[in-house]
Amino acid sequence: MADWPVTNREGFLAALEQAQAGDCIQIEALANVAGTGRELLRAMLALQDRGLDLVSLQEEIDTRGEGGRILFPFSRALLALDREDRREQQRKGIDRAREEGKYRGRKPIAVDESLFDSVVALWKSGSITAREAMTRLNLKPNTFYRRMKEQEENKMKDYKKIEKEIRSEIRDAAKQSRQNLDDLKKQVRAEAKEVKQTANEKLELHDVEREFRRERRKAEAEHQDSIRQMKKDVEAEAKELKKLAQEQ
Repeated sequence: MADWPVTNREGFLAALEQAQAGDCIQIEALANVAGTGRELLRAMLALQDRGLDLVSLQEEIDTRGEGGRILFPFSRALLALDREDRREQQRKGIDRAREEGKYRGRKPIAVDESLFDSVVALWKSGSITAREAMTRLNLKPNTFYRRMKEQEENKMKDYKKIEKEIRSEIRDAAKQSRQNLDDLKKQVRAEAKEVKQTANEKLELHDVEREFRRERRKAEAEHQDSIRQMKKDVEAEAKELKKLAQEQ
Protein backbone atom coordinates (compact mmCIF):
# COMPACT_ATOMS: atom_id res chain seq x y z
CA MET A 1 0.00 0.00 0.00
CA ALA A 2 1.31 3.43 -0.97
CA ASP A 3 0.46 7.06 -0.22
CA TRP A 4 -0.21 9.53 -3.03
CA PRO A 5 0.15 13.18 -1.86
CA VAL A 6 -1.50 15.58 -4.34
CA THR A 7 -2.07 19.37 -4.35
CA ASN A 8 -4.65 19.98 -7.11
CA ARG A 9 -7.40 18.37 -9.15
CA GLU A 10 -5.09 17.28 -11.99
CA GLY A 11 -2.83 15.51 -9.52
CA PHE A 12 -5.85 13.90 -7.88
CA LEU A 13 -7.15 12.55 -11.21
CA ALA A 14 -3.68 11.25 -12.11
CA ALA A 15 -3.33 9.51 -8.75
CA LEU A 16 -6.84 8.11 -9.08
CA GLU A 17 -5.84 6.55 -12.41
CA GLN A 18 -2.49 5.12 -11.28
CA ALA A 19 -3.05 4.09 -7.67
CA GLN A 20 -3.73 0.47 -6.77
CA ALA A 21 -6.45 -0.90 -4.50
CA GLY A 22 -5.46 -0.27 -0.87
CA ASP A 23 -3.45 2.88 -1.65
CA CYS A 24 -4.29 6.23 -0.01
CA ILE A 25 -4.54 9.63 -1.73
CA GLN A 26 -3.59 12.55 0.52
CA ILE A 27 -4.81 16.13 -0.10
CA GLU A 28 -4.56 19.46 1.72
CA ALA A 29 -8.29 20.28 1.38
CA LEU A 30 -11.35 18.93 -0.41
CA ALA A 31 -11.64 22.20 -2.34
CA ASN A 32 -8.35 21.32 -4.09
CA VAL A 33 -9.90 18.36 -5.91
CA ALA A 34 -13.54 19.37 -6.39
CA GLY A 35 -15.11 22.68 -7.36
CA THR A 36 -18.68 21.67 -6.50
CA GLY A 37 -20.38 19.35 -4.07
CA ARG A 38 -21.46 17.11 -6.94
CA GLU A 39 -17.85 16.78 -8.13
CA LEU A 40 -16.77 15.89 -4.60
CA LEU A 41 -19.43 13.19 -4.30
CA ARG A 42 -18.36 11.71 -7.62
CA ALA A 43 -14.73 11.77 -6.50
CA MET A 44 -15.65 9.85 -3.34
CA LEU A 45 -17.49 7.23 -5.37
CA ALA A 46 -14.52 6.92 -7.74
CA LEU A 47 -12.26 6.28 -4.74
CA GLN A 48 -14.59 3.60 -3.39
CA ASP A 49 -14.94 1.89 -6.77
CA ARG A 50 -11.15 1.74 -7.09
CA GLY A 51 -10.69 0.51 -3.52
CA LEU A 52 -8.71 3.63 -2.52
CA ASP A 53 -8.68 5.66 0.68
CA LEU A 54 -8.61 9.43 1.15
CA VAL A 55 -6.96 11.68 3.72
CA SER A 56 -7.87 15.40 3.76
CA LEU A 57 -5.75 17.36 6.25
CA GLN A 58 -7.89 20.49 6.48
CA GLU A 59 -11.19 18.65 7.08
CA GLU A 60 -9.46 15.95 9.17
CA ILE A 61 -10.97 13.18 7.04
CA ASP A 62 -9.37 9.73 7.00
CA THR A 63 -11.32 6.92 5.34
CA ARG A 64 -8.90 4.31 6.62
CA GLY A 65 -10.73 4.27 9.93
CA GLU A 66 -14.24 3.03 10.67
CA GLY A 67 -15.56 6.55 11.16
CA GLY A 68 -14.04 7.80 7.92
CA ARG A 69 -15.25 4.91 5.74
CA ILE A 70 -18.86 5.87 6.37
CA LEU A 71 -18.26 8.79 3.99
CA PHE A 72 -18.39 6.40 1.02
CA PRO A 73 -21.99 5.12 1.43
CA PHE A 74 -23.01 8.57 2.65
CA SER A 75 -21.61 10.16 -0.52
CA ARG A 76 -23.36 7.57 -2.69
CA ALA A 77 -26.68 8.30 -0.99
CA LEU A 78 -26.23 12.06 -1.39
CA LEU A 79 -25.37 11.70 -5.08
CA ALA A 80 -28.45 9.52 -5.63
CA LEU A 81 -30.62 12.16 -3.96
CA ASP A 82 -28.99 14.84 -6.11
CA ARG A 83 -29.72 12.88 -9.28
CA GLU A 84 -33.31 12.31 -8.24
CA ASP A 85 -33.69 16.01 -7.43
CA ARG A 86 -32.34 16.96 -10.86
CA ARG A 87 -34.70 14.49 -12.54
CA GLU A 88 -37.61 15.94 -10.58
CA GLN A 89 -36.63 19.46 -11.61
CA GLN A 90 -36.36 18.30 -15.21
CA ARG A 91 -39.81 16.66 -15.03
CA LYS A 92 -41.30 19.82 -13.58
CA GLY A 93 -39.69 21.88 -16.33
CA ILE A 94 -41.09 19.57 -19.01
CA ASP A 95 -44.56 19.63 -17.42
CA ARG A 96 -44.44 23.41 -17.28
CA ALA A 97 -43.37 23.60 -20.93
CA ARG A 98 -46.16 21.23 -21.91
CA GLU A 99 -48.74 23.34 -20.11
CA GLU A 100 -47.48 26.38 -21.98
CA GLY A 101 -47.44 24.49 -25.26
CA LYS A 102 -43.70 24.96 -25.69
CA TYR A 103 -42.49 21.37 -25.22
CA ARG A 104 -42.02 19.36 -28.41
CA GLY A 105 -39.77 16.64 -27.08
CA ARG A 106 -36.28 15.80 -28.22
CA LYS A 107 -35.99 15.47 -31.98
CA PRO A 108 -34.64 12.01 -32.82
CA ILE A 109 -31.36 11.81 -34.71
CA ALA A 110 -31.94 10.71 -38.30
CA VAL A 111 -30.12 7.45 -39.08
CA ASP A 112 -30.13 5.42 -42.29
CA GLU A 113 -31.72 2.17 -41.08
CA SER A 114 -30.08 -0.02 -43.73
CA LEU A 115 -26.67 1.52 -42.98
CA PHE A 116 -27.28 1.12 -39.25
CA ASP A 117 -28.17 -2.58 -39.68
CA SER A 118 -25.13 -3.28 -41.86
CA VAL A 119 -22.72 -1.52 -39.47
CA VAL A 120 -24.25 -3.25 -36.43
CA ALA A 121 -23.90 -6.60 -38.23
CA LEU A 122 -20.19 -5.90 -38.77
CA TRP A 123 -19.79 -4.93 -35.12
CA LYS A 124 -21.58 -8.03 -33.84
CA SER A 125 -19.46 -10.25 -36.09
CA GLY A 126 -16.29 -8.73 -34.60
CA SER A 127 -15.16 -7.16 -37.87
CA ILE A 128 -15.16 -3.66 -36.35
CA THR A 129 -15.09 -2.19 -32.86
CA ALA A 130 -17.99 -0.39 -31.22
CA ARG A 131 -16.08 2.89 -31.48
CA GLU A 132 -15.58 2.38 -35.22
CA ALA A 133 -19.26 1.55 -35.63
CA MET A 134 -20.20 4.79 -33.84
CA THR A 135 -17.79 6.74 -36.07
CA ARG A 136 -19.27 5.27 -39.26
CA LEU A 137 -22.78 6.11 -38.09
CA ASN A 138 -21.74 9.51 -36.64
CA LEU A 139 -23.45 8.64 -33.35
CA LYS A 140 -22.47 9.25 -29.76
CA PRO A 141 -22.17 6.20 -27.46
CA ASN A 142 -25.45 6.84 -25.60
CA THR A 143 -27.33 7.33 -28.90
CA PHE A 144 -25.73 4.25 -30.44
CA TYR A 145 -26.60 1.98 -27.55
CA ARG A 146 -30.07 3.49 -27.24
CA ARG A 147 -30.65 2.67 -30.91
CA MET A 148 -29.38 -0.84 -30.27
CA LYS A 149 -31.80 -1.22 -27.36
CA GLU A 150 -34.71 0.12 -29.44
CA GLN A 151 -33.80 -2.30 -32.24
CA GLU A 152 -33.76 -5.25 -29.85
CA GLU A 153 -37.06 -4.14 -28.31
CA ASN A 154 -38.64 -3.87 -31.77
CA LYS A 155 -37.36 -7.34 -32.64
CA MET A 156 -38.81 -8.67 -29.40
CA LYS A 157 -42.15 -7.04 -30.23
CA ASP A 158 -42.08 -8.69 -33.66
CA TYR A 159 -41.23 -12.06 -32.08
CA LYS A 160 -44.05 -11.69 -29.58
CA LYS A 161 -46.45 -10.73 -32.38
CA ILE A 162 -45.42 -13.78 -34.43
CA GLU A 163 -45.66 -15.97 -31.33
CA LYS A 164 -49.15 -14.61 -30.64
CA GLU A 165 -50.22 -15.32 -34.22
CA ILE A 166 -48.80 -18.86 -34.07
CA ARG A 167 -50.55 -19.50 -30.76
CA SER A 168 -53.79 -18.22 -32.25
CA GLU A 169 -53.40 -20.51 -35.27
CA ILE A 170 -52.67 -23.46 -32.98
CA ARG A 171 -55.77 -22.69 -30.90
CA ASP A 172 -57.90 -22.42 -34.07
CA ALA A 173 -56.46 -25.68 -35.42
CA ALA A 174 -57.07 -27.43 -32.10
CA LYS A 175 -60.61 -26.05 -31.98
CA GLN A 176 -61.25 -27.26 -35.54
CA SER A 177 -59.79 -30.67 -34.70
CA ARG A 178 -62.07 -30.97 -31.68
CA GLN A 179 -65.04 -29.96 -33.84
CA ASN A 180 -64.08 -32.55 -36.48
CA LEU A 181 -63.71 -35.19 -33.76
CA ASP A 182 -67.11 -34.31 -32.31
CA ASP A 183 -68.67 -34.51 -35.77
CA LEU A 184 -67.00 -37.88 -36.35
CA LYS A 185 -68.29 -39.17 -33.00
CA LYS A 186 -71.81 -38.06 -33.89
CA GLN A 187 -71.54 -39.75 -37.27
CA VAL A 188 -70.24 -42.97 -35.71
CA ARG A 189 -73.01 -42.95 -33.10
CA ALA A 190 -75.64 -42.37 -35.80
CA GLU A 191 -74.25 -45.18 -37.94
CA ALA A 192 -74.06 -47.47 -34.91
CA LYS A 193 -77.66 -46.67 -34.08
CA GLU A 194 -78.70 -47.38 -37.66
CA VAL A 195 -76.78 -50.66 -37.69
CA LYS A 196 -78.36 -51.65 -34.39
CA GLN A 197 -81.80 -50.77 -35.69
CA THR A 198 -81.18 -52.77 -38.86
CA ALA A 199 -79.92 -55.67 -36.77
CA ASN A 200 -83.03 -55.51 -34.60
CA GLU A 201 -85.22 -55.47 -37.69
CA LYS A 202 -83.38 -58.46 -39.10
CA LEU A 203 -83.73 -60.23 -35.77
CA GLU A 204 -87.49 -59.53 -35.75
CA LEU A 205 -87.77 -60.79 -39.34
CA HIS A 206 -85.85 -63.92 -38.40
CA ASP A 207 -88.27 -64.49 -35.50
CA VAL A 208 -91.25 -64.11 -37.88
CA GLU A 209 -89.72 -66.52 -40.36
CA ARG A 210 -89.00 -69.02 -37.61
CA GLU A 211 -92.58 -68.74 -36.29
CA PHE A 212 -93.93 -69.15 -39.81
CA ARG A 213 -91.87 -72.29 -40.32
CA ARG A 214 -93.07 -73.62 -36.98
CA GLU A 215 -96.73 -72.93 -37.89
CA ARG A 216 -96.21 -74.50 -41.32
CA ARG A 217 -94.72 -77.63 -39.80
CA LYS A 218 -97.62 -77.76 -37.34
CA ALA A 219 -100.15 -77.35 -40.13
CA GLU A 220 -98.45 -80.04 -42.20
CA ALA A 221 -98.44 -82.36 -39.20
CA GLU A 222 -102.13 -81.73 -38.59
CA HIS A 223 -102.83 -82.31 -42.30
CA GLN A 224 -100.96 -85.62 -42.20
CA ASP A 225 -102.91 -86.59 -39.08
CA SER A 226 -106.17 -85.74 -40.87
CA ILE A 227 -105.18 -87.88 -43.88
CA ARG A 228 -104.25 -90.79 -41.68
CA GLN A 229 -107.53 -90.47 -39.81
CA MET A 230 -109.45 -90.34 -43.07
CA LYS A 231 -107.68 -93.49 -44.25
CA LYS A 232 -108.60 -95.21 -41.03
CA ASP A 233 -112.24 -94.10 -41.37
CA VAL A 234 -112.36 -95.24 -45.00
CA GLU A 235 -110.83 -98.60 -44.12
CA ALA A 236 -113.29 -99.00 -41.27
CA GLU A 237 -116.26 -98.20 -43.51
CA ALA A 238 -114.90 -100.55 -46.20
CA LYS A 239 -114.70 -103.39 -43.65
CA GLU A 240 -118.21 -102.64 -42.49
CA LEU A 241 -119.58 -102.71 -46.05
CA LYS A 242 -117.68 -105.91 -46.81
CA LYS A 243 -119.13 -107.52 -43.67
CA LEU A 244 -122.66 -106.51 -44.62
CA ALA A 245 -122.20 -107.83 -48.10
CA GLN A 246 -121.10 -111.24 -46.76
CA GLU A 247 -124.07 -111.47 -44.43
CA GLN A 248 -126.49 -110.99 -47.29
